[in-house]
Amino acid sequence: MLTYSDNDIAEHLARQTALATGAKADFKGGARAVHDRLDKLGLPVEDTSFHDGSGLDRADKLTPGLLTALLAEAARKDQPGLRPVLTGLPVAGFTGTLATRYTAEHNKAGTGLVRAKTGTLTGVNTLAGTVVTRSGRLLGFAFMSHDAPDPMAAQAALDKMATALAES
Repeated sequence: MLTYSDNDIAEHLARQTALATGAKADFKGGARAVHDRLDKLGLPVEDTSFHDGSGLDRADKLTPGLLTALLAEAARKDQPGLRPVLTGLPVAGFTGTLATRYTAEHNKAGTGLVRAKTGTLTGVNTLAGTVVTRSGRLLGFAFMSHDAPDPMAAQAALDKMATALAES
């Protein structure tokens, strides 16, 4: 689901989460179940809003703080059930939604080192994931743009920022 940004699978996972908690398996039940599960993990869900499982609803709102906190939680040794959050991320220049990105000279240094989930809606671009720095340090990041007039330029800027982390 993460590697290829499969919105149908994302929605089904939210509805399965709803069923597991006894809620109705619909948009509202799935969204509520996901919110509650994140809150139960102690993640910062303030200033967020969930209306579906895929993130396609224009009323959905996430924060960089929630995304990076989720990445950090998934990296904890005592959270093996969350490991797919990290291992499912596309690899820059190799897999999924990042397979054809990180090939330009200005961001080639991120190839193979950036693993991230993309998010794209009209006027909205997001890149959230992990990167290994030159010194071998693993960092989590979440970059977001909103109301960008040129979506391709916004995407390129997010890729460039992740590459800058890799080069740090």
